[in-house]
Amino acid sequence: MIKFTNEQAVEWELAIRAGQELKHLKEDEFYSYGVNTGMGCFMDAESARYLQAYEDKRYKADNDFYFYEEFEEALEQNYKHTWDWLVTRFHDKVDISMFTAGFGDGMYPSF
Repeated sequence: MIKFTNEQAVEWELAIRAGQELKHLKEDEFYSYGVNTGMGCFMDAESARYLQAYEDKRYKADNDFYFYEEFEEALEQNYKHTWDWLVTRFHDKVDISMFTAGFGDGMYPSF
């Protein structure tokens, strides 16, 4: 769990990006993030740019490079039956939170 405060949540609200409006959604719809390999991740835009550039550089040097392997050992240290997670500062440059999504590949809302 990522704990942002010690205060109890008063309400939950669907997270949206610029240009998304809740009024455009039907009752059973939600904005979401895609999950591939059953893993979800939270990070800011700076972290995303850094990780993408790092992955591109590594893959260019080694076509067999698999980004998940960078985190595999650390994720396994937090393993609990059917799920694992990792909150880390990658390369002492960017913060990232990774976790198993719960129901595998698909689309997940954030609140």
